[in-house]
Amino acid sequence: MIRDIKSLFWIMLTVVFVTVPVTFAQAEEELPIPDRNALSDGKLTEEEIKQYATLAAVHVQKLTTVAREEVGAELEQSGIVIPSAWMMMNDGEVKRVKLGETGDKASATIKVLMYRAALKSLARHGKILGTAIVYAGNLDGEDDIRVLAVEHEHRLGISGLQIVPYRFQQGELSFGDAQSQKKPYELFYDGATES
Repeated sequence: MIRDIKSLFWIMLTVVFVTVPVTFAQAEEELPIPDRNALSDGKLTEEEIKQYATLAAVHVQKLTTVAREEVGAELEQSGIVIPSAWMMMNDGEVKRVKLGETGDKASATIKVLMYRAALKSLARHGKILGTAIVYAGNLDGEDDIRVLAVEHEHRLGISGLQIVPYRFQQGELSFGDAQSQKKPYELFYDGATES
């Protein structure tokens, strides 16, 4: 079973980066959202792996696009990034997560932790398909380079972190190219541990 999950992960990553741009629209229209997870029947065919990888990539792209656009608009107006989060409901709708009055008063680090806890609870109870959490930071060793960090995770096995540099030049906000990094699975199920 572990071998199958690791194989699924690498096949999904390959499919995501090779075939996803061509099939985004098709995947969302043709493939129903699975109940609970991709391994609900304990078996995956090669075709199911490709379909689920494509569907998960479509969802992650939709989530991260909404998150980056909304945070970008807020950043352009205020000049600061307030940590925020989005979730994709089981019907495919993307909603912004609200923390309430206590959460709104918390520090940025605590807000991120609160978002993770809230989303983990929803994810473990099968209430959502995907998540995106956005916060600001600096590039390691480069204090003058500000970045948006976009953590994303999907029930079908995609998890990652996008780092998006940004800067203000003559009052105009501009974004650099996003770079992706690995991120352990934390919300939908526990990540693999190194032995």
